[in-house]
Amino acid sequence: MSSLIRKLLKIHRILGLVLAVNFLILGLTGVVLVWRHELAPVQAVEQRTSFISEKSSLSKIENFISTKYEGKKVLSIFKGDDGDINARVTEPGIEKFKGATRLKFDMAGNAIDKEVVKSQTSNKVIDFILKLHRELLLGGKGKILIGLMGLFFLIALISGALISNKFYRNIRNMNSRILLGRFHKIIGVKTCAWLLIVTFTGTILAFNSTLIGLFLRDNVRAQQENARVIENATYVSVLDIYDELKEKLPHLEYDFISFPDNEFSVPNHFVILMENEEHHHEIAYVDAITGSLIRTVSLPWYLELLILSEPLHFGDYGGVILKIIWSIFGLVISFIPISGIYIFLFRKRLLSSSSKMYDGSTLNDVNISLNEIVLPSAFIFIIFIVSSDYNWPLSGLFLIYLGISWKDILSFTLRLKDKVVRKEAS
Repeated sequence: MSSLIRKLLKIHRILGLVLAVNFLILGLTGVVLVWRHELAPVQAVEQRTSFISEKSSLSKIENFISTKYEGKKVLSIFKGDDGDINARVTEPGIEKFKGATRLKFDMAGNAIDKEVVKSQTSNKVIDFILKLHRELLLGGKGKILIGLMGLFFLIALISGALISNKFYRNIRNMNSRILLGRFHKIIGVKTCAWLLIVTFTGTILAFNSTLIGLFLRDNVRAQQENARVIENATYVSVLDIYDELKEKLPHLEYDFISFPDNEFSVPNHFVILMENEEHHHEIAYVDAITGSLIRTVSLPWYLELLILSEPLHFGDYGGVILKIIWSIFGLVISFIPISGIYIFLFRKRLLSSSSKMYDGSTLNDVNISLNEIVLPSAFIFIIFIVSSDYNWPLSGLFLIYLGISWKDILSFTLRLKDKVVRKEAS
């Protein structure tokens, strides 16, 4: 065994053992979160790609805030992650979002009672699982921790792929440890592409707040230096902003509306994040006094990638077939950390006396190849790029590919079961 392989094995083993429990938690909670919209009734409102696109919705929201929160300062109105519309209001003179009052509305602009949301058990459970998956119940610091773990997960995956062809080859007899080792290898090979994609997108999402906040602050700060500041100015209605942008940018939909004079906007300006059907984003700056569009700025590539990562991470773009595929993968990969721990703990165990019931020839050597990475990855990205909503044919085609790719696992399992039955019968 070369020194490089030994070093890679050591890296893979150490990272695998350190991250095993977290790997298992993230995999199992991820399976639940794939179905979060179906499991949480309130969150299922307009689950598909939704924007703040109706003028009547904005009108209702603006009237509700002006009536119920008269004298308060509106910070923002934006599309929520759960198919609803969110708003933030605070006291006059405050620019920070932290500590602001949070409001929720459905896509028709009707206020959602907080007590109704809190009283639903399913929402409580999903919220707990989401926090566990996203931040390990540690808040903002937990998200950074998840992001760092994601980077180490990627190193563990790559090192495992590089050493996989060197282990569990040409073994005629095996004990339970070697049997688990071969399963550990074959499952790692068959899910490597999916794990790389999900881990990469999850790592990006862990740093989303930090990256977006830095970009907005830097971009807004640059615009603030040249902003025209007028004290005690009267601002136009958000409905006037809607009309202006519908006329000037008809191909874009509202995603995030930042009101004037806060940490994510420019004095006397609305700052609006907009998106089109091709997932291209632009930031529009609108004069809050005249209601006229001043300029637009495109998001940098890394933020575009970040925004695209969430539906790719949770399989939200290919209909129920892709959700099923994501769930199967999430359950299957839970075997990897469990088997890895067992292999390490019993690495010194000798072949058991019953080892002859396992014939090594029943499972052909599985060596990772370019096809194992390229084909699944290509399917996943093609489905994501081509599909604007649900794309059943491509999802079904990917499912067929998985059946062909995993036939050796199914064959081995069936033949192993048959051998054990015949051994017990004799």
